[in-house]
Amino acid sequence: MPSRHLCSILIPHFNNPSLIQPCLQSLQGLSKNSPPYEVCIIDDGSTDESVSFLKREFPSYRVIQREENGGFIEAVETGINSTEGEILVFLNNDTWVEPNWLLHLADPLIEGKVNGACGSILMDWEGREALFRGVSVNYLGYGFEERGTLPDPDSAMIPVLCPCGGAMAISRDLYATSGGFDRDYGMIYEDLDLGWRLNLLGYDCFLIPSSRAGHRAHASLGRKSFEKKARNYLLNPLRTIFKNWDEEDHLEHIQMAVTLAQARERICLSGQQHPGGLKERLAGLFSRPASAPLVESLVVQEEAARTLASARKYLQSRRKRSTRELFDRFVPHPTRPWFYDEEQRVLLEKGGYWDLEKKLYLRGGMIGWK
Repeated sequence: MPSRHLCSILIPHFNNPSLIQPCLQSLQGLSKNSPPYEVCIIDDGSTDESVSFLKREFPSYRVIQREENGGFIEAVETGINSTEGEILVFLNNDTWVEPNWLLHLADPLIEGKVNGACGSILMDWEGREALFRGVSVNYLGYGFEERGTLPDPDSAMIPVLCPCGGAMAISRDLYATSGGFDRDYGMIYEDLDLGWRLNLLGYDCFLIPSSRAGHRAHASLGRKSFEKKARNYLLNPLRTIFKNWDEEDHLEHIQMAVTLAQARERICLSGQQHPGGLKERLAGLFSRPASAPLVESLVVQEEAARTLASARKYLQSRRKRSTRELFDRFVPHPTRPWFYDEEQRVLLEKGGYWDLEKKLYLRGGMIGWK
């Protein structure tokens, strides 16, 4: 039985205790007005002195040891199953928080002002500017963090498609009934997928301007293999739009996303094998026949393929909103490509797909435009 109003702060950690130390020290300075909370550090199979350091330096915090490194979501799930708080609070280990961080993050959920999830404003390490003050999402499932001037702490809550999973809160019951983080995602876009799903199910997500945390961006990722990072970055947007898009042109979105993912993979490989002169080699990308095994591998991934279709069917049967109803949360607009990064812009131009009225088709193993 969840403990009423108790906040379980869950912090996954793997190696390098000096990285998590500022985070834990800042939690010691939380305001006395904060709701009751417990701090649970999930050590995800560290191979250094992390566990002994944490137990020695922060004896009031609970440390749970996993025998093997399973990644962010597996660590989070271990923490959820080992705690009892009514409110789940996810916090990256490469952060620090302000004294009123938890108070302002959890209160909207406790007081019933928000029925979905709340997220913090993430700042740079010095607390001078915002690293995450919203998210832009395009029709291919790629998310772009909005950065810039810190919002006024006294300003109203900001409706968003998703909060950042590095500092967010959600009720334990809603996390469970909505399906939580999709285990197939690893650590890229898992928060976007959850937030989009919550919105479709009729729940709202907000950023809380007065809940602020400093973030050493991507410091906790460590040295992952190129293939693993590329795989998640290419595949997870496809998973997201496959599950969440509900429009009649759903298949077209998938086809377009596969095409760009395929081209992006070629770019990554080309950049590795032949540094420099990348843009000049992009012109021929879209004139080449699609590689059926590659497209297959992008959409069909091992055991995940067996659950993806059922996940979409389950979500679509429960949805309370259409995707179009959420377009105001796809800042600025999901079908406008102007907020693509330079690489994607060049891809679209070279592919003759800057005009979004054109339609993508697949025929005989060939990808083209009409």
